[in-house]
Amino acid sequence: MANLAYRHNRITRLTHWVNALALLILFMSGLQIFNAYPHLHWGSKAEPEEAFFSIYAADEDGDIRGYARFFGWRVDTTGILGVQQTDMGPFPRAFPSWITIPGFFWLAGGRRWHFFFAWLFALNGFLYFLYNLGRGHMRKFLFSPYDAGKILPMILYYLRLRSESPQEGEYNPLQKMAYTGVFFILTPLIILSGLAMSPQLDVAFNWLPAIFGGRQSARTVHFLLTFLFAFFTFGHIFMVITTGMINNMRCMVTGWYIEKGLKDSRDEGLTLNPETLEPTEVVSKPESEGLRNEQK
Repeated sequence: MANLAYRHNRITRLTHWVNALALLILFMSGLQIFNAYPHLHWGSKAEPEEAFFSIYAADEDGDIRGYARFFGWRVDTTGILGVQQTDMGPFPRAFPSWITIPGFFWLAGGRRWHFFFAWLFALNGFLYFLYNLGRGHMRKFLFSPYDAGKILPMILYYLRLRSESPQEGEYNPLQKMAYTGVFFILTPLIILSGLAMSPQLDVAFNWLPAIFGGRQSARTVHFLLTFLFAFFTFGHIFMVITTGMINNMRCMVTGWYIEKGLKDSRDEGLTLNPETLEPTEVVSKPESEGLRNEQK
């Protein structure tokens, strides 16, 4: 018999899927914005020849080639970055159209998509944090000093050099470390660096770009953090797939997870409340009380 455990409440599931959509749109629209000026700088100035990183196209005797340059080190990226083949021939474009929103070159449109979903991401994440903090759920996936001693054993377990997992609870120490880093380092930094690029906000809060060393530095930090978020997301998806994709997806859609070695939550007096669709405890009345009610 399947052993069911109720892991994720409705707010957690809703905010998870809103964040998934928001991050996807933010990533693709962000690449569209980057295409308008595919260079990265450190400081406040933005001169293409002074960029430490660039993605560009070059005409070499009639052959349009794509390149990525990092501190003078150039890599041919034709077919991937720098140039895209279109019906009208090769077209200079840092990131290809299939990975940007909108697909065609439209800076204003990309900014609209990006700003809308940026606020949605921030407000949705704030709701998730407050709700789970109020319910006391945050501590189950936040890294603590107690988890530090289990990092190496967990790595050895993943490398198949240890037979038993040191995991206690729903999340192992590596997962907790990743979630804590995303909640308290990546997310605040990517929001602040995004705000620091706004000319209007820079006037009202001139300390914003200053904490990054300038607006161009903030843009560089924002760009790099974007790919750290992407790396975290791919790692998250990899874990979902390798630890039971169907079970994990079912859990994030319905809240119920099949676990081994645990009693069924329904056997522990939990049932679904028909009004809230959340698990509630079933309180059984004493037999004598039930008889008195029947007699009335």
